[in-house]
This record gives sequence, C-alpha cells and structure tokens, in this order.
Amino acid sequence: MGITKFLKSGRIVVNTFDKQIVISDSGMTMPYESISISEWGLVYEKYVGQVLEEEGYDVTYNGLNKGFLDRGVDLIAHKENQIHFMQCKFTRGNISKSRIDWILYKASRILLDTYTKEKKKLFFTLIVSNKEECFSKHIPKNFKLNFTETSKIDYPMIQYFLDHNHIQNKIVLEFREIEMKR
Repeated sequence: MGITKFLKSGRIVVNTFDKQIVISDSGMTMPYESISISEWGLVYEKYVGQVLEEEGYDVTYNGLNKGFLDRGVDLIAHKENQIHFMQCKFTRGNISKSRIDWILYKASRILLDTYTKEKKKLFFTLIVSNKEECFSKHIPKNFKLNFTETSKIDYPMIQYFLDHNHIQNKIVLEFREIEMKR
C-alpha cells in the first residue's frame, strides 16, 4: 500500500518504541524503514493535522489530497472566523532565506485567491517539528532584516519569514513548532 493511501485510511499513531506508524482504527502498520525521506513529510503533515483537529480545527489535508498540486499549502484549517493555511516542514537541514522566499512565493497564489473571496481572517503558518534542527542561530554574512533588530533574535530565518507581516497586512504570517519524534 502506498504511503498516501495508508495515511488517508485513518488516524495515525507514531510508535517510536517499535519504530512504526500505526493506523489506530485498523491496527495496520508501516515500519519506519519502509518510509522514504520525502514520505516523512506526508507523515508529518498528517500528524500536524491531527494535532490541529484535537485543538478544534476542521482540517483539510491539501498536501495529501493534491500532492505536488497543493499550491504550497499542506493543510487548510478552519476555526470560527479564521482560515489557517499551513506549510509543514519535517527536515533536519537548515531552512535558508531562499527556501523561505520559495515557500512564500509558492503559497502566494492560493492566499491571494482566497483573500479576494473570503471575509474571514487569514493566516499562513510555517510549521516545523524542531526549530533547532531546521534553523541556524547563525546570522549569515550581509543578512539584514527590514523591520526587526537582528541582535534581538535567536533564529534569523524565522524572523525573516515573520518580517513579511510588515510588507503586507492582508494575511497574518505565523511560525509554530509541533514536535513529532520518530
């Protein structure tokens, strides 16, 4: 069974002791070693979606449903008068300035389309499993932030992402860490 079909078939539980992903309803399992590096991103999206559902959000699994055609948005979560668009990153490498720019660019079309149609408050959230593994505390040479004093930040690329809130005010940009151990 492919990973996408497996993830769509029910609620997942990450079993770190036995090193497997379990579909809780059916007891189906997928051992870690059968999951590729790129497929871990899909597992993480499903995991984050479940966390959000527990927090009361109605979640659409855009990445799982549309694959590469997700337009840069893995999850769409609705709650009250808000729509949260989310990009999930489950990586052990540093997320660079150019990658932040790509994340914002890729999602910009769906965000703009939704903004022109919806009256709800819109958010775009970058979610990572572990900010220390995804972001460096090192400030790159010639790196300048437009709206935040560089000396007061721990993770320059997170702040670079959030600084885009000052460039536009139609969609609120957020950063969140949701840990998933494997």
